[in-house]
Amino acid sequence: MKLRFFSIILVLFLLVNFVSAQDYGIYQHNIDIIIGNDGTAEITERFNLFFNTDESKIEFREKSLILGSDLRLWEDFDEQFSPSIGLNNIINGKITYSESENYYLEIKYNLSDALMTKGKETSFIEEYSIKATYLNKLFQSGLWIIPDNTKINIELPPGAEINESISPDATLSSMSTKRIITWDGYKSANQLKVKYVLWKKINPIIDLNQLTDFLFRTSEGLIIIGIIILIIGVIIWKRKYFSSKIESFVENNTVFEEDD
Repeated sequence: MKLRFFSIILVLFLLVNFVSAQDYGIYQHNIDIIIGNDGTAEITERFNLFFNTDESKIEFREKSLILGSDLRLWEDFDEQFSPSIGLNNIINGKITYSESENYYLEIKYNLSDALMTKGKETSFIEEYSIKATYLNKLFQSGLWIIPDNTKINIELPPGAEINESISPDATLSSMSTKRIITWDGYKSANQLKVKYVLWKKINPIIDLNQLTDFLFRTSEGLIIIGIIILIIGVIIWKRKYFSSKIESFVENNTVFEEDD
């Protein structure tokens, strides 16, 4: 009889906690990623919250004062409130709760190593691609999924050029010299891919082998060669015209002084 009584008490306790856990929810999750020139990332995640009752707002506020800015405590409280990017390499992480304009939790953090891996490099360009494994939270049942009410913005370094298609499909926009990639869920794909190129500042000393490889083995180099050939062709074709113009200019602007 006592065992049955304690079982009923336990069930009621679990039900109360379950109902309490449903008193708030996330209606929008934004992830903003700013990429540095070296592929490192500064990440901000915002969880926009709604509450079913005023009492639940007060309870959540009081809980936030207890948990403070400790990411691990918040994750233990609710596993939804954990960083989405990176494996076990989160650094400088902090979390804050705000009731200013609306109710939200905000996580800011960096990664101990770069989010973008460097690929091909020449004297002129550097290629970068995203480390898909760092977004493993988005991998479900063989697909990369951007869930409903989730928006991911990736701000590339100034001057970056996207040289391949992005997967899942994304919206591209610009802010000054920066390109911004946006995934706005729901989206899914069998791969997660972001690749871009950064042009390097040309050093005074140029490696002739690398210059040759760039000019004759890349599409950009072949375009430059074509433009040079076109300019030379025009000069040869119009050489008589240019010569007469030069001679005419010299004659018209030369002053002869007469001897006394």
